[in-house]
Amino acid sequence: MTVSLRIMGWKAEGFRCPDHEIDCRINSGETAKVTLIQMPNGTGKTTTLSLLRAALSGAAGGTTWNRSRIKEMQKKDGREADGRFELRLSVNDKPMTIIMEFDFDVARVRYKTTWSSGQEDGFNPPFELRRFMNDDFVNFYVFDGELADKLLNSQHTNAETAVESLFQVHLLKRMSDRVSSYWDDQTRNVTAKDEAGYTRRKNLLADWRARHDALVTEQNSLRADLKSSLENLKRQREKYNKEIKKEKERAETLSDAEAALNDFQASVDENAKDLLDTMRNPHALFTGFASSMFELKAGLDRVKLPESAAREFFEELADEDECVCGRGIDEGVRQVIKTKSKQYLGSDDVIFLNAMKSAISDAVGGSRSEAADELTQKVSDMTSLVTDLQSAQNELDEIRREAEESDPDVMKAKEEIDRLSRQCERIEESLSGFEGKDDSVRLDKINKVDPKRIDQIETIEDGIKILEDLVDEARDTQALRRKRDLLKRIIDRAHRKAKETIASEIRDEANEKISALMPNNSIRIERIDRCLVLSGQSGGSVGETLSVGYAFLSTLFDRAEQHQLPFVVDSPANPIDLDIRPNIGALVPNLTGQFIAFVISSEREGFLPSLKKSGGKDIQFITVFRKGASHLETKAIASDGCVTSEDGFRVIDEKFFEEFQLDAEEV
Repeated sequence: MTVSLRIMGWKAEGFRCPDHEIDCRINSGETAKVTLIQMPNGTGKTTTLSLLRAALSGAAGGTTWNRSRIKEMQKKDGREADGRFELRLSVNDKPMTIIMEFDFDVARVRYKTTWSSGQEDGFNPPFELRRFMNDDFVNFYVFDGELADKLLNSQHTNAETAVESLFQVHLLKRMSDRVSSYWDDQTRNVTAKDEAGYTRRKNLLADWRARHDALVTEQNSLRADLKSSLENLKRQREKYNKEIKKEKERAETLSDAEAALNDFQASVDENAKDLLDTMRNPHALFTGFASSMFELKAGLDRVKLPESAAREFFEELADEDECVCGRGIDEGVRQVIKTKSKQYLGSDDVIFLNAMKSAISDAVGGSRSEAADELTQKVSDMTSLVTDLQSAQNELDEIRREAEESDPDVMKAKEEIDRLSRQCERIEESLSGFEGKDDSVRLDKINKVDPKRIDQIETIEDGIKILEDLVDEARDTQALRRKRDLLKRIIDRAHRKAKETIASEIRDEANEKISALMPNNSIRIERIDRCLVLSGQSGGSVGETLSVGYAFLSTLFDRAEQHQLPFVVDSPANPIDLDIRPNIGALVPNLTGQFIAFVISSEREGFLPSLKKSGGKDIQFITVFRKGASHLETKAIASDGCVTSEDGFRVIDEKFFEEFQLDAEEV
């Protein structure tokens, strides 16, 4: 179902930010394509963004928001015991309101949802919106620099899940689960031939499936831990190299030692391949075999092989009426010629034997020991190279050891590398326990086997297949299960293919946008996994990371045309270089049908002109600041679009917006 979600506005009272009300609609009553909200640092941008996320996800009503986080939202003076945030939305052109009521004394948040059915207690968005209005997905459209960085961190976000949700690829997985549920229902509803036996088998199957799920969950968790540990190990090694090379003289010595080691390693690799090729020749490994081959060739050399007269010559001559000497050939002579021709080799035999002689000569050489002598020399050369390689490694290790002993930072980095290496080894050892089969498990007596004692996933899967056969046997549903298995394979293959294809296309389009945003930068997305994985690097500068985030999200929203979501961004251009800001300004109005940005005054340079050019007249300019800056208050009050609250001002005016100069709240 198509979903169109728009933020009509919000009202905040009793929070760390000034009391204010924002209306994202323009004169026609439609939401502005672009709404710019200028708030100095310290005014409460972070608070406002947190409230927006909580209202769109329901997060404040669960365990995600603890007591201290709720208390952080209260005004600094603590005079307000209550807070109220009201978010007005439009869902497929129908109004919806999410209200959050804060009780700071008891640190509690209550939700109310107003929809076409009336007002309900709790966070209850329409069903079609729930996959977009949750704590995980909301971060993709209420976005800031920190979240841009998290797009590159698998521990904080799941970009793959966002792709699946927007394009509803997850419905294929749900369909696969439904197929399994249907089979379970059928086996449960058919009249049992032996109810007691069926129940026993069904319960046993449930136990084995539960064990399988537990093992797979544990395996996936360990794989995630291993991936994270390997990434940390990679970063720690980079840190170690940076620390050990911070002194110029030591860095040069280390670089020379590493270069020497690499040269020896390359020589060893090259010579090892050559040595292995030589060792594949049996006559090089065993001189007795070489002697036999040499004698065979000598014997062939002693055999007189015809050059111009072969068996075929005499066979053809026997068919003639006259011999080449002119004498006639009668039947008796003809039979003698045919009999004697068998003493000669055929031309194919001659060619084969000559080729064999050449092959033996090429392989064995001129003497019985030539190949063995060559192998012995290559082994000697390899031994010498390995010795040189080990010496170079020892020299490099000694340089590193001296650096570690003399520099605490290097030692600390080395100890962390050792710790992470041991951690990775332990995880890999644990993962190996899930692999292979346990041959000691008697699956032919599966009724007596406790699945909790089995750690090998493949053995558990074999047991599940046996038990499913036994359940089918009791219910007479074997044919149904075969259909289930076939259908599940088709659906699972479609799910995997759809996910890979969509992710690949989004990656390619996002990389094109990254190239347009930063034409002189080589940073690119390699693949979309739990996070965005960059090509050849684990991260970038704040500006690079934010640009990558924009490129990915704009591509994501462009491709999902059937779902129109708002895009809310904190500081869309502040960390980005001035020469790239115009590219960002031209991009953001076209990200989605509604773009809301929180900016500071210094951010306008380079960003605002291109944004206005791209967004046209469909831009709303709002400035919110706290009371206390008298020179700004006078200008604000003189503006027609000024509204005051107990502790702040809200001004809707383009000229005031562009002339406003206050990056941080004046204390």
